[in-house]
Amino acid sequence: MRYVGLQTQIWRNNRNTVILLFMFPVILLGMVFLVILGLDFFGILCDFVGGGCPPSHASQTRYGAMHWSEIWLCFKAVVPYTLMIVGVWFIIAYCANTAIIRHATHAKPVERKDNLRVYNIVENLCIAGGIEMPQINIIQDSGMNAFASGIDIPSFTITLTTGLIEKLDDRELSAVVGHELTHIKNRDTRLMVVCIVFVGIFATIQMVSMKLMSAIVRSPQRSSRRNRNSGRADIYILLILLLVFIWSSIGYVFTWLTRLAISRKREYVADAGGAELCGDPLALASALRKISKDPGLMSVKRDDIAQLYVIHPDEEFDNNMGLKGWVAKANIMFCTHPDTPERIQLLEQF
Repeated sequence: MRYVGLQTQIWRNNRNTVILLFMFPVILLGMVFLVILGLDFFGILCDFVGGGCPPSHASQTRYGAMHWSEIWLCFKAVVPYTLMIVGVWFIIAYCANTAIIRHATHAKPVERKDNLRVYNIVENLCIAGGIEMPQINIIQDSGMNAFASGIDIPSFTITLTTGLIEKLDDRELSAVVGHELTHIKNRDTRLMVVCIVFVGIFATIQMVSMKLMSAIVRSPQRSSRRNRNSGRADIYILLILLLVFIWSSIGYVFTWLTRLAISRKREYVADAGGAELCGDPLALASALRKISKDPGLMSVKRDDIAQLYVIHPDEEFDNNMGLKGWVAKANIMFCTHPDTPERIQLLEQF
């Protein structure tokens, strides 16, 4: 594995964060523009522009008739609202991510007096690596896992399960903590929060549009109360929701794959950094081998949080798990973490 310097990795993470902050809104606006194009293609865009279509377009309202003046008028009108909604969503998620993660995992903060062993390990590694001392959280879980989170010094957090603390010796636990501290030092956690927030935007749009379409289709038909205009309005709404669902699905897949690629790469770098920080690559290899047998945290039904774990529970399959395990290994591009045996092999060669 090619060595990547700390400052190089931090610079890359900061650069990627800026690129993602720019790219995701562009993708979302592109989705909005394509939806508007679809509405115009079906000849219903003019009904949503104030005053309807100009008289000159009355005879042109048919499939495939593109009215670019109305398209740009509508797009310019919705851009501010789109950016405002995305901005509010991002600010809330960005600022509240630590509280959201803690609530989802039922993690509890600990101080030195609560667990002297864990606190001393984290503190000693922070001093050795010149890293800001993060908050330490513990999850009551017999499985073994850990993750780092946060976007700045006050919110940086390392979370460990009780199973990890009890079943790993000091060497192995130090190596895992070193891995998570490397994520913090490299600012991986900030980059992943940005990815998670924007992937969540597309996922939510996708889910809401699908549920609204289902509600309209399943609504009871009251012919006595419905006239021609209301029936036409339902068709318009369904078309809009269908277009939103299609393009949000495309945007979700694109952003999801981007997130996975970033997530896998950062694990290799964190493994190397953790091994270097604790000075014992074999200890981290031993810890990963143990964690892979019982990663725990199965009660946390959120894949966006699970991608932060040192090992993703749903991506660990042994050779006896048949088709499911084979598919997982064959489609590594769809996993948030690299293959654990490969990570162990690299550490043993470190």
